[in-house]
Amino acid sequence: MNIKELKKEYAEQDNRMTAYPIYVRVQELICIGVMADGYSVLGDGETKTEYKDANFEDSYDCKEDLVRAMNEYYNDYEITRDQIEKIEKLNMGYIWHTVEFFLTIKGAETYMKANKHNHGKLRTYVDHFERRNFEMRELLSGLGFKVND
Repeated sequence: MNIKELKKEYAEQDNRMTAYPIYVRVQELICIGVMADGYSVLGDGETKTEYKDANFEDSYDCKEDLVRAMNEYYNDYEITRDQIEKIEKLNMGYIWHTVEFFLTIKGAETYMKANKHNHGKLRTYVDHFERRNFEMRELLSGLGFKVND
């Protein structure tokens, strides 16, 4: 994409109710670890219950999925009650971590599509340069981008 196309895309995109100039963050939901029972992630993130067995690297969103995986792993041998009782129930915390910045939503979505194999769950988050961020406003204005409200 050349600068002329980029300026056109920037000027015509949905500004998501934010003031110009905007930028778009691509964020990935990353695990921060096990949370104590009754606690949740502070800020922009989520807490969810997951199930884990000592013989598996991955955790599962529901106990039934883990038992199914265990059955496949053990070649359909019947899973014992003792094995099922050893399944851990974990309160996991996740936060949204910024992985890349873009000027356009289209650019962010193109990146996400091309790099989805490198990441987990991705989203876009639109933010704006503050009124007193004179460097970015001047830079974008000098390149011919719309920077006035």
